[in-house]
Amino acid sequence: MSDSPIANIKVFILTGEWQDIRGKNVLKFVGTSDDLDTVELIFPNNPVFFIERKSFISNLSVPCNRKEVDLKNFDEKEVDALYFNTQRDLKTAEEELGRMSIRTFESDVDPARRFLMERFINAQVQIDGVCDQKKNLASFTNPKIEPCEFTPKLSIASLDIETGAQNNLLYSIAIHLSGKEEEKKVFIVSEGKEKLQSYITKCADEKELLQNFLGWLNEKDPDIIIGWHIIGFDLMFLENKCRELNLSFNIARADGRVSLRQRKPRGYFASVTGRVIIDGPQALRSSFFTFEDYRLETVAQELLAEGKTITPDQDKVEEIERLFIEDKAKLAEYNLNDAVLVTNIFKKAGLIELSVRRSQLSGLLMDELGMMTAAFDHFFLPKLHRVGYVAPNVKDLPTSEHAAGGYVMDPVPGIYDDVIVLDFKSLYPSIIQTFKIDPYSNLKSEIDTIETLNGFKFSSTQHFLPEFIDQLIEQRNLAKKKNDKQLSQAIKILMNSFYGVMGSFGCRFYHTNLPTAITGTGQKLLMGSKDFLAEQGYEVIYGDTDSLFLKLKEGEGENAEGNGQRIAEDLNKYWSEKIQNGLGLKSYLEIEFEKYYRKFILTPARGSEAGAKKRYAGLLVESASGGGKETIEFVGMEFVRSDWTRLAKEFQVELYNRIFNNEETENWLREIVKKVKAGEYDDKLVYRKRLRKDVEEYTKNIPQHVKAARMLPETSGTVYYVITKRGPVPVELKHTDIDYDHYIEKQIKPIADSVLILLGESFDSIVQSDQLSFF
Repeated sequence: MSDSPIANIKVFILTGEWQDIRGKNVLKFVGTSDDLDTVELIFPNNPVFFIERKSFISNLSVPCNRKEVDLKNFDEKEVDALYFNTQRDLKTAEEELGRMSIRTFESDVDPARRFLMERFINAQVQIDGVCDQKKNLASFTNPKIEPCEFTPKLSIASLDIETGAQNNLLYSIAIHLSGKEEEKKVFIVSEGKEKLQSYITKCADEKELLQNFLGWLNEKDPDIIIGWHIIGFDLMFLENKCRELNLSFNIARADGRVSLRQRKPRGYFASVTGRVIIDGPQALRSSFFTFEDYRLETVAQELLAEGKTITPDQDKVEEIERLFIEDKAKLAEYNLNDAVLVTNIFKKAGLIELSVRRSQLSGLLMDELGMMTAAFDHFFLPKLHRVGYVAPNVKDLPTSEHAAGGYVMDPVPGIYDDVIVLDFKSLYPSIIQTFKIDPYSNLKSEIDTIETLNGFKFSSTQHFLPEFIDQLIEQRNLAKKKNDKQLSQAIKILMNSFYGVMGSFGCRFYHTNLPTAITGTGQKLLMGSKDFLAEQGYEVIYGDTDSLFLKLKEGEGENAEGNGQRIAEDLNKYWSEKIQNGLGLKSYLEIEFEKYYRKFILTPARGSEAGAKKRYAGLLVESASGGGKETIEFVGMEFVRSDWTRLAKEFQVELYNRIFNNEETENWLREIVKKVKAGEYDDKLVYRKRLRKDVEEYTKNIPQHVKAARMLPETSGTVYYVITKRGPVPVELKHTDIDYDHYIEKQIKPIADSVLILLGESFDSIVQSDQLSFF
């Protein structure tokens, strides 16, 4: 251990936390540096909140230091700051003041987050101080810090475990280390004398396996641990196994904490000092990747065109048991292959780079990226303080009804030729930019007042968010020029979060004016655009939030892209002049031609003549530069929904393909019904649905997938089942008595009728005519 001065070291902070130690509050940040590897930053801290200056307090049971500050609350009343020795003291004081009916402000702000946001630090810091060098750790106490730009080299460990399903035993742990160095390692329980590959370490029992694994992990010291359902399965299993064997589950850095928890129905969360835990399916969903399902095999096949070594048609549980007994080398290979697949999926999807970019942009540390209200605080609170205001606690906000969502026009059902889609690019952010919408401009709406299209007042000069969006859009344009897909996506995620956060009761800045002004203005823009296009002779057949679907005029489909761009330019000019001349504002709204459908179908709602919202299909034509290829696109229909069978999806694709290309459908439809009844599609009749809670927790109106799940000894996650004449049965059990009438009535008929009605036909009339022909 040695002390030495260190200057100008850049650190990327991975995790942050506060601790109350011996009557003092301490902030601890752990990060990584290209110069010193793992770095710990420790700062003494006095947690703070605010109360109105007029509030008289006495007899608090905890010490505090009250100071006058040049700040006010939103009611324009001056406030004082109360500083505490510990966070526990702060919470005690908050409770005691509550009992005295004295309101506190910002007492719910996490002290570690406050420390970073008030210094405008977005996970990246330059430090200057004295280093206490420990094993694998360079520790700094109260160094000088300032924000900087720094993208680190990260060490990533992909982790996967294999267990005995019946006996709850830990068989093996595989890790694929990548990033700064690459290494493949498997620890496996084996008392045999078989010769195994050099990357495999044999362990006498579970305890030795865990000890070897934990020793290896702390020696290699990865920044990030990734996996597939890694928190809810792998890490929780390992934690429970360590507890069972009286071992410390010390996977944290800097003698830190490990917290694994489930929050129903939101999923699993992990907080591990100094390390970021990223679960593959969760990361893909939050990055807007979509797959038929999120099983490792499905995602690997789609992204990498390769899969697991135990194929889906094999009984995985039985095969793992067999390999553990008969072929440990093969089990280790299977285990390691899964870990490598996860590494490759993360690389292919750019998930680590995206997480780093999001942290650098939002200021949230990498283990907090889903907390978008905290990201808004990080940006907004420090700016608010610098103009002399403090914010309320979230719990003190007056509750009201949620604002209406995006406007959706009533669709006009029909089969159309030559339909284009015009899209308002980043509609809600551009409305915020144009009409200067944010919490501070709402508070100061009497200064340099402007009005939105739906009559809400804001200040044209007192605001923060519109300028931030300006900067983000400029950054995104640069990112696109450099082909930096992760930065571009990170900016998009952050920008699109602003409306949702300001419309959330979990945001301390919530005010009904904010989301209502944005969505109401969006509706005015959509309706105003429809009226303008009608004057130009165009029929708008549908519109949804930020998109307009309009039918081109006769002959315009031959140059659909050119005509679409011309119409978009006309709309941009119309809104720019209207907003400039009518409101004296610069328009940041931008309408662009998005796509062209040679054929387009809007179906009626079930049991109604009105159009079904958010449900359509079209024969999409790629741009001329893309070769003009045609593909069928479905939105909101059975094809894109996970709770419909493969039979239904494939049936829908072929039916629409025939209709789009004017091919015969009646004989084909009768043939499909015959083949279903003959059992030719039995492999396509499987339903799948996720369990949202434990099967025992379903007590009323038991869904089909839960009934199926209850027939199995153990289930979690997604249930796969078929409908038999006995009802739902999981695919793992015998199911030779399939109820084919159910599939025809519930899977084929609804899809057929929704589009056949537009042709003056019905499923029953076509199928029954075939049956009558036998008499």
